[in-house]
Amino acid sequence: MTTFEQTKIRFWGGLRTIGGTIVTVEYKDSRVVFDFGLKYDPATNFFDGKLKLRTTSIVQDYLRLGMIPKIDGLYSDKDLAGNEEVIPAELDKRQTAVIISHIHLDHIGAMGTIAPEIPVYLTSDSLKLYRSLDTIGEGVPGNREYQLCDYEQSFRIGEITVTPIQVDHDVLGACAFHIETPEGSIFYTGDLRLHGNYPERTEQMIQKAKERGFDVLIMEGTTLRSVEEHREPLVSTNKLPENLLTEAQLPRKVEEVLEETNGIGCFNIYNRNIDRIEGILTAGKNTKRTVVFEPETAYLASLFIPDSEFAIYLSSETIAEVKNGSILEWKKSLLERYEILDAKKINEHPSHYFVQNSYENTMEMFDLNVANGVYIHSNGVPLGDFDPSYQNLQNFLERIGIEHVLVGTSGHAIPNHLQYILDEFDPDFFIPLHSFHPERLIPRRGRQVLPEYGVTYLLINNELTKMIEKDNGVVIGG
Repeated sequence: MTTFEQTKIRFWGGLRTIGGTIVTVEYKDSRVVFDFGLKYDPATNFFDGKLKLRTTSIVQDYLRLGMIPKIDGLYSDKDLAGNEEVIPAELDKRQTAVIISHIHLDHIGAMGTIAPEIPVYLTSDSLKLYRSLDTIGEGVPGNREYQLCDYEQSFRIGEITVTPIQVDHDVLGACAFHIETPEGSIFYTGDLRLHGNYPERTEQMIQKAKERGFDVLIMEGTTLRSVEEHREPLVSTNKLPENLLTEAQLPRKVEEVLEETNGIGCFNIYNRNIDRIEGILTAGKNTKRTVVFEPETAYLASLFIPDSEFAIYLSSETIAEVKNGSILEWKKSLLERYEILDAKKINEHPSHYFVQNSYENTMEMFDLNVANGVYIHSNGVPLGDFDPSYQNLQNFLERIGIEHVLVGTSGHAIPNHLQYILDEFDPDFFIPLHSFHPERLIPRRGRQVLPEYGVTYLLINNELTKMIEKDNGVVIGG
């Protein structure tokens, strides 16, 4: 059997980083790619909010900066603009598709750079949320159409069969993928957790994967720390530690903070987490505070939690948009349907309100009476002190005199849960990625493979081996 007829797996991103996962699976002239995001590392991000993105040359610039990989047959000839290092999609004979597990930026951030003739698949839930985000200006650079796929509905890319399977993460539409070729099958978990609102989705995903069968498991390990940081061995369990705040428990924790606060309550969330938006609404209702969303989050709440009650914060910027007639239609329609509140109105009774304040809108807090108030940071950007903006936020909150309280929970499984999930899968071959310390996750029976960039791995007769090319062209396993 020639290498052309074997299943080839290659890793282009995400091996020892958080996000930026890009993997190709190829059989003959069929190929799937998953995911297609950008590495999450604010400290080294070229586009820091000050450097302007050149929208007319995104692909060229991303390639030069090493933000996207040099994969043949994925970018259009026009976008490559004569880059001879990469074969354009128009000249590549393979049937290729990109499949997206979920719409966090570290998994979709570069999907807009893919040539328009290459289909990009998202689940129906992901596509609905993405289109909503695109409407409010939170889509990804690039302009293309997206294809629909759905849970447990298999589809074919040439001789490769792909089946999405729902999993619990902190974003709507998250899924794993079962990828089958004539030589074997791969299961990619995407991002997952057991302490969200739907742990049964993750448990069911494991069982469905085992029912279908697979030879290679590719799984995230975001929360893994080094042995030096965490010397205790991983314990395989699906039990919830007492100190672990679940998504379901989070609203009550927020309520406790608000109940001890005599002034305004402010919050910072990641608005792609619809469960978190709903939790904020629950906390506001139970503490008899009106939840006041920024327009972008209000738009998402209106679509995905249509019966919810909230007001919309009228910022100085939005007031200016209304006055000069530059307000976008989606925002104008929203302001006509819901109660709108400005800082002056909120300051009449600050303790009656729970007001959203995203990092980019921090300066709006100068207009609010924050005396005796609290700022609840609930997994919104900046996420932590690895982001230079985090210290900046803390400095600002200290300067205006409002208490900064962290009340959040991760979208990723804790280490012991990762070990439990791995043990339940019990794979023959296991590849951990999306982690700074993937080596910590070890299967109880099968073989752990820590792949390298630039190396092709072959799946032959249900066995995984490294492809090594000798000078004489002979290909052997290693």
